[in-house]
Amino acid sequence: MEASRLDELRQGIDQLDHKIISLLAERFQLTEEVGIYKALNKLTAQDPGRESKQFDKIAKLADSKELNPEYAAAIYRSLMDVVILRHKEIQQSYEQNSRIGQIEAY
Repeated sequence: MEASRLDELRQGIDQLDHKIISLLAERFQLTEEVGIYKALNKLTAQDPGRESKQFDKIAKLADSKELNPEYAAAIYRSLMDVVILRHKEIQQSYEQNSRIGQIEAY
């Protein structure tokens, strides 16, 4: 493969990386709101039922796009783990602030 062809391919990858990061930023803005909603409504950070449905959907979508579903699942497992961790942080913050508010009420 010529160096110029390799450079073209890498430029294409760089352009896709830019789009992926933009989409991830949008996704994490929404998941942040979900985390706040869960904390305010005392819902658990992790929803196994939702995760199962998401992984089924991701596998089908990956397959339809000729992407190995196992690759897609591994990527989404990482994403979900980060989101769950963030949701737990949000919940802890809300719980601590709630306790502080109770203490100040005395």
